[in-house]
Amino acid sequence: MNYSSLARKFAHPGVWGNENTATQCVNVSEQAMHQQLWATLSTMRKRDDQWVTVIGKPPRTLIAQLIAAGIRPDRIRKVSTSNSETALWATEQALLIDNSQLVIAWLTPYSGRDKQRIQLAAKASKALNFIFAPDYQPAAVH
Repeated sequence: MNYSSLARKFAHPGVWGNENTATQCVNVSEQAMHQQLWATLSTMRKRDDQWVTVIGKPPRTLIAQLIAAGIRPDRIRKVSTSNSETALWATEQALLIDNSQLVIAWLTPYSGRDKQRIQLAAKASKALNFIFAPDYQPAAVH
């Protein structure tokens, strides 16, 4: 296939007017993560000796949905944080302590260094984890 036929199939999006595309991609990936979370909850063996840790500002119905999925209310640990640094630290600690069966965190956009910290903690952890955070892309300076 040559370039001219590709150019006719896919119009160039231009510089302006495409702002909603990134938001739609984030929403689609977040929806996919939510679906994966509920699939994991339905198949997960519920352990009475471990926590389900929820960090940040989850949707209002999440706790009720966790209880409906079979998680005991006294095994749900909700950590409310005052700022993004505290939420990152709490997420990292919840992953590293290994007393949680599942860690669900809602984080604000964070830097590449912090992202790597969370990824390393998640890799070292035995807990299942779902981290909801928008990708932070700094604007290019010309």
